[in-house]
Parts: sequence; structure tokens; C-alpha cells
Amino acid sequence: MGVFSSGGVGIDLGSANVTIFLESEGVVLREPSYVLSLRDEPDSVLACGRDARQMLGRTPRAAVLVSPVMDGAVGDIELATTLLRTLSEKAIGRRRALDRTRVVVSMGLGVTRVERAALREAVKALGARRAALIRSSVAAAVGAGVSISEPKGVMVVNIGGSTTEVAVISMDGVVASRTARTGGMALDEAIIRYIRNEKGLVIGQRTAEDLKIDIGSAKEAGFTEAEDVLLRGRDVRTGKPATISISQRDVHKAILPPLQTLLENIREAFENTPPELAADILERGIYLSGGGARLEGLRERLSEMLGMPVHMGESPEDDVAAGAGAAAADERLASRLAQSGCLIEL
Repeated sequence: MGVFSSGGVGIDLGSANVTIFLESEGVVLREPSYVLSLRDEPDSVLACGRDARQMLGRTPRAAVLVSPVMDGAVGDIELATTLLRTLSEKAIGRRRALDRTRVVVSMGLGVTRVERAALREAVKALGARRAALIRSSVAAAVGAGVSISEPKGVMVVNIGGSTTEVAVISMDGVVASRTARTGGMALDEAIIRYIRNEKGLVIGQRTAEDLKIDIGSAKEAGFTEAEDVLLRGRDVRTGKPATISISQRDVHKAILPPLQTLLENIREAFENTPPELAADILERGIYLSGGGARLEGLRERLSEMLGMPVHMGESPEDDVAAGAGAAAADERLASRLAQSGCLIEL
């Protein structure tokens, strides 16, 4: 794989995953936002991305698994830079992969000035020919093919790993927004707690995420016992390995509290939208984006709760990276977004 000097690269730097989009090839990489480093020497990086995540729960005491991006913000500039550089080189297939490119990296709506400065430093350290930051929700709308240049409001709900952004966009800018510190990881943590408290079994984050993906559902009915799965973990009382049976109904009960919080945040955001824009949204519907949007039954339940259409593309987890890539490749689009304050050149 390769990128010409004029090529555009879009990067969705999320709390759960890093997704990289190349102008000529589309999404070429999606890997977990993890860095494995030595506990006493944080700068000594052993692995990044999927290689690091595969060691989750299996690392020696001398090593620690770190996510340099939490709640949509960079917490460790050096590790974030290492993560971005390593995964970019893996995606493009050469060292110093971003030197001759234009790179646009996603930025959460709720980031503070300090958090934005940290992200800016991490991106500038990549050495790209040109670099910019783009608001995640705006990138999601662009990547999903939603028209945002008209003087009509459109609501985009971007459900990430640790944050959910609800944004009303009109004329290439964010008119109203709300950020909640809840997302896909909150569902994973709820599953871990439920199985420990109700089933007496200790499981890890990877197992909880797999359960959510395989049999998790936002639906309140239609469960079948045939979908039970065998789950291995450690017995709470004895500390010995144990196996239990878990059903789709169990997983639904586990994720219900954070799911209700997520749905309520979206409803409150809509209720606080200016009346003129609310009328536009009622007509056009809501657009779901982000990996968390893939939860089975979520789109239907949200549509039923709000009484309006809820749309979702085939690959909602790719929307932000695709939108960032479009801004990197299209100067006219980038200029419009820069004028509205949604894209910041570095």
C-alpha cells in the first residue's frame, strides 16, 4: 500500500479503537487504542494496537497496558504519538508513513483547551506535510454521506467507546451539542459487574465485549433460550476456573442501566434543541454513528422512543475516519469546515 504526496489520510482517534482511512483505498486499519509498555519505563513501548490488546490480562507484572486516549481526549502525548505513528506505518506499509501526506484527525466535541493542546502536540509530532483536527460528529456526518451544508438542522449521534456525542449540525457547523461520558465500554463494564454479582463469575473486559457483540441487544422482548452461550471465567468464591451458561436475556439485563442512561441523554439533547431545528430533525430523522451504534435493536428502540426515523449506514464505525479522510482529500470541504470552526489547521 502507498500514498502519493497529495494523498489524504483520515484518522479516527478513539478511546476504543484507532481507524485509518486512505483517500485511494478507504478504511485500511482498525485496531484497539492500546499501548503495552514497561511499568517502570513508560517510554519503553513493547506493542501497540491489536498486538497489545491480545496481551490484555496476560501481561507480566513488569508490563502495563495503557490507553493513551480516554473519554475522547489524549491523556499521554508521547504514547498517543507512538500509537498513531506505529499504526500509520502498519496501515501504509512504510516508515515515516505520514511525511508526505495531509492528515486530518478526529477531535471530540467536549474536549477542553488543555486536551485540545495535547491532541495538537501528538498530531504535530507525526511530521505530516499538513495536519488538521476535525470535530468527530461533523466528520461522522460527512463520512455517512449526510448533507450538512444546507440551512437545515440534522442530528448526529456518535456512540464511541467511552463517550457519546449528540450534535445538531447546520451549514457545516455545530449549532448545539451534548457530550455524555458513556459509550460501548460502559456496557462492557456493566456486563462484568452483572456476571460477577449475579452469576458469581469473574470475567475480563475482552470476554464482556465479545458477549455484547455476539448476543447483546437493546430489545426488551424476543429472547430465545437457544442463544445461550457457555462462559468461562474464575469462580468468585473458590477462585478456581468455572463455566456457566449465559443467555441473551442476562446480557440485556446487564446492559440495561447504562443503555437507559444513553437513551435518556439522546432524548434530553433533542428536547433542548431550538424549535426551528427540531422541526428539521423530525423531518430528516437522526443519524447513528460509531461502533456503539451496532448494538442489536438500538436503532429501532431509539426510533420508537423518539417517534422519528433513525438512520444508520452499513459501517457506522467507519464514519468518522471516512469523514476525516474526505476533509483531508477535498480542499473545498476543508475550507468550509474551517470557516465554521469545525476544522482546525495545525
